[in-house]
Amino acid sequence: MNIFKKLQKQFNSPQRKELPSFADGTILRYKIRFEGIVQGVGFRYEVYQIATQLKLTGWVRNEMDGSVLCEVQGTNKKIEYLINHLYQVPRFQIDFMKKEEIPLKNESSFHMAN
Repeated sequence: MNIFKKLQKQFNSPQRKELPSFADGTILRYKIRFEGIVQGVGFRYEVYQIATQLKLTGWVRNEMDGSVLCEVQGTNKKIEYLINHLYQVPRFQIDFMKKEEIPLKNESSFHMAN
């Protein structure tokens, strides 16, 4: 069974979240590290789902220290929406987040990295 289907079944996440409208804006890229209860709870899958719906680009992966690292590119409003959404999911506990602006990359999608 596909990993995404397993996670969807396990956490019963809705396929599509109703998203607000976003105005155009300057494209930025951030490297974001999340620490807390963020592995083994569908965190990467949730990041992937929302980032894809928001048409953000980048990637997300688990780190050996138990944190989750992602690079995400898009407008600041969309990236802030993604981060705020993650803080609202009850099965996650984000204890610390570090966000650092980094140079833009030429890419067309968001994916889960190894």
